Amino acid sequence: MKIVYRLLLTLFVTLISFHNQISAYSKTSSPQLTNQDKSITLTKLNDKVWAHTSYNDWNGQTYDHNGLVVSTSQGVVLIDTAWGNDQKTEELLKMIKKHLQKKVVLAFITHAHDDSISGIRALLKQGIDVRSTKLTAKLAKAYGYPSPKPTLDVNPIMKVGDIVIEAFYPGEGHSQDNITVWLPKSKLLFGGCLIKSLGASDLGNLSDANVEQWDDSVKKVIEKYPHVKTVVPGHGNWGDKSLLFHTIDLIKQHRVNSKGNDFK
Repeated sequence: MKIVYRLLLTLFVTLISFHNQISAYSKTSSPQLTNQDKSITLTKLNDKVWAHTSYNDWNGQTYDHNGLVVSTSQGVVLIDTAWGNDQKTEELLKMIKKHLQKKVVLAFITHAHDDSISGIRALLKQGIDVRSTKLTAKLAKAYGYPSPKPTLDVNPIMKVGDIVIEAFYPGEGHSQDNITVWLPKSKLLFGGCLIKSLGASDLGNLSDANVEQWDDSVKKVIEKYPHVKTVVPGHGNWGDKSLLFHTIDLIKQHRVNSKGNDFK
């Protein structure tokens, strides 16, 4: 009886800890700024970094998508555009200028899907330097978007003012070209759509996914950034490095379910 009690107590404590962990990183637990129609939200992660979250309809449902706004001594670095259209990204740029009192001087595109690149024309129209890997630039053109400058393969680490930013391509996963972005000063990793939130119960859109390679790619991220404190996924709430392991668990579960369906 004591053993059962201890097991139940351990389970209870674990669940409370898990709940607190999710709550601690909730989008509503940090200072936020929202535009008039509530289609874009800026959430402060630390003194230098904000998450930008935009909302868009996909397959009849409304989903969120996260990017980063990194404030440097030379201006703002934007990670991914707002999701939807150029007008929404123009709105994001206005919010950044109004509230941070700085212009966006550089942008990274983490992959060529529309949730990350759909506002690229708005960035280019304002003369913003937009960069990506060669593969993302190639896919962007194939999908009907202007190509970013394909420089991140050769120059993945950049210092913009007082902030160092590192792009990393770990291999295929959610898409052929998905990269992560690392901010060593903040120990913050933007996992983008390669990484799933703790609230995700499946892998989401698999139209361009490589499920067989996905977990190996995530493991490379874990190995490269062992000291990560904050992980921001492409969709959903951010958290700590447990998001990386949760993503691997979802991949494994997907494989099990897929094999099970093969026998039906």
